[in-house]
Amino acid sequence: MNELELFNRLARHVRPAFTNYVPIETMDISFPETGLDSMDGLMMLIYLEDIYGLDDEIAKHFTFGSPAELMVQVHQHKTQEPESVDAAMELVK
Repeated sequence: MNELELFNRLARHVRPAFTNYVPIETMDISFPETGLDSMDGLMMLIYLEDIYGLDDEIAKHFTFGSPAELMVQVHQHKTQEPESVDAAMELVK
């Protein structure tokens, strides 16, 4: 699955409707550079829990400095894998 595409689509989903989101071009940038605030990041983590079947007690202890670091932890603890970005986005509607 294209993690960059998933991150950008989730970011658009969690950002308030009145704000703009500039898609990131790499998963290796620092999380503050993504343009997401702490509430956006929390919502994204909640959606990743749904998408990847993460235990919320485990996920709440994730620490990460970049989207790439977040996804490493997601993959270490996932219990399911969506077939595609579209399938993943269906889980968060």
